[in-house]
Amino acid sequence: GSRHKKGSKGFLRPLVAAHTDVGVITVLLFDNGKCASLQRASSVANVEETNSEWIDVHLPSDSLERDPVFVVNVGDCLSDLSGGHLRSTLHRVVPKKCHNRMKDVVRTCLALFVGLEPSATLTLPRGKQNVTYEEWRKMRIARAAAVLNMQ
Repeated sequence: GSRHKKGSKGFLRPLVAAHTDVGVITVLLFDNGKCASLQRASSVANVEETNSEWIDVHLPSDSLERDPVFVVNVGDCLSDLSGGHLRSTLHRVVPKKCHNRMKDVVRTCLALFVGLEPSATLTLPRGKQNVTYEEWRKMRIARAAAVLNMQ
């Protein structure tokens, strides 16, 4: 049996649901495991949008044996600070079938979430608003919670 649960339509549910990262950037370190896939939304989408197509993030498999692969995601804070010129990455992690359980390695990922000091002052281009990082983070999490409550 699989350790991954099937959804109502028989599809394997994501291991990590679709989301953007709240902080400034996220640095992901991947190994050469083959039993999960990082996917990004095909279009500039919001978490509220459920009709986005998903694209596998292909990692250079030949270099994974020798060197780690880093993926850097733009977070919501950096997106807001750039006035939307840099977009947060809507992404998720989905299971993939391991064809040979003895040979295929389970994927492992290490994530480093980069934020700011809670008291750091942010000047947001939209509305020329000054807020602390902690105030901004609370507002962003409240927006995300409101979306979850609508579903």
